Amino acid sequence: MNAIDHVRYLVETIGPRGSTTESEKEAAAYVHKRLKGFDLQPTMESFSSARSAWLPAALFWSLVLASGFLFLGGGRLRAILALALAATGLASILLELSFRPNFLRWILPKGESQNVSAQIDAKSEVREQVALVAHLDSHRTPLVFSSRIWVRWFERLVPIGMACTVLLILIFALGVVIPLPWLQILAIGPMAVALIMLVLMLQADFTAYSPGANDNASGIGVVLSLAEQLAKTPLEHTKVWIVLTGCEEVGCYGSDEFIRKHKNALGNAAWITIDTVGSYRGVPVFLSEETFLTTGKSDERLLRTMREINLRHPEVGAHEISMKGAYTDGAIGSKHGLRVLTLESHQEDGTLSNWHRPTDTIDAVSPECIQATESLVYELLQELDANVASIPMG
Repeated sequence: MNAIDHVRYLVETIGPRGSTTESEKEAAAYVHKRLKGFDLQPTMESFSSARSAWLPAALFWSLVLASGFLFLGGGRLRAILALALAATGLASILLELSFRPNFLRWILPKGESQNVSAQIDAKSEVREQVALVAHLDSHRTPLVFSSRIWVRWFERLVPIGMACTVLLILIFALGVVIPLPWLQILAIGPMAVALIMLVLMLQADFTAYSPGANDNASGIGVVLSLAEQLAKTPLEHTKVWIVLTGCEEVGCYGSDEFIRKHKNALGNAAWITIDTVGSYRGVPVFLSEETFLTTGKSDERLLRTMREINLRHPEVGAHEISMKGAYTDGAIGSKHGLRVLTLESHQEDGTLSNWHRPTDTIDAVSPECIQATESLVYELLQELDANVASIPMG
């Protein structure tokens, strides 16, 4: 089977693969079966994860609104309570956006998910380690992703909402020191913005899951196809980890769990993430960095090698970009200090096609873009292996 065959099975036979759902589990069972069929010895490891990417944000905006209503009641005590509640919410959401433990994660409902992994040993002495990573789950299809116009509006609404939260905290702090009636009137505007954000977050969690052809059956297809090739012809000095993660869409719980569990064995491995690589009429891109709340930079050696490969294949049209406002499993590799490189695919206008939409179907992905990405990654692996041929490990 080639990559597009895996994509087709995941989308048309299994279907939408929401985080912690039975269909995500079915996708894990599928990739486990395929890896075993390549004469590898895959493992499936369960972990606990949030069920939703939107519920933490909904709870945050609820806390902001509750703090506002407390403050509207007047008095220094209510101002103190409002300040504490809003500050707790803000600190928690900032930690959440940094993929770190926080109050919101502690209290929200959890479900069970799973990672599937396998190891392909080098033919000779291991001098390099590479993890090929793709996520199994697909996202919901909220209003804020329903069109390019909505995405642009949402990109503006989020920082406006955060600024309004900071403004409310300042109003509450002033109300603790100098209780003034007009401060309550001033709080109404930011509270209205918080209400809008809350409604949008709640709406998202009542939408269906995307079929997830581009995001991210395409990445799974590439990783499985590469695994089959490498199982037949291992690299000389490079051990390859095949890592299919659960629950990327709700905060990269799977990749975080995997790295924590295998950090010693991974060492200073290259963490190569393959995500949304089948954009319709798109071309492969590789990230110099990705910024969600914090910025994770790609490894310079991996970037340099990828640039050299790209120069040899101008017909592919691949290029380097800096991504903002979204995340991949690469963010977790950066968080844990691994050498990171992430590949995606973008359309001519720089967007991902059918991102978190019901239209992310098998008919809307580009087999050519998927194949081009696979070829680039395979050549990258060959280059990395050749470059360490005369350098013993540690």
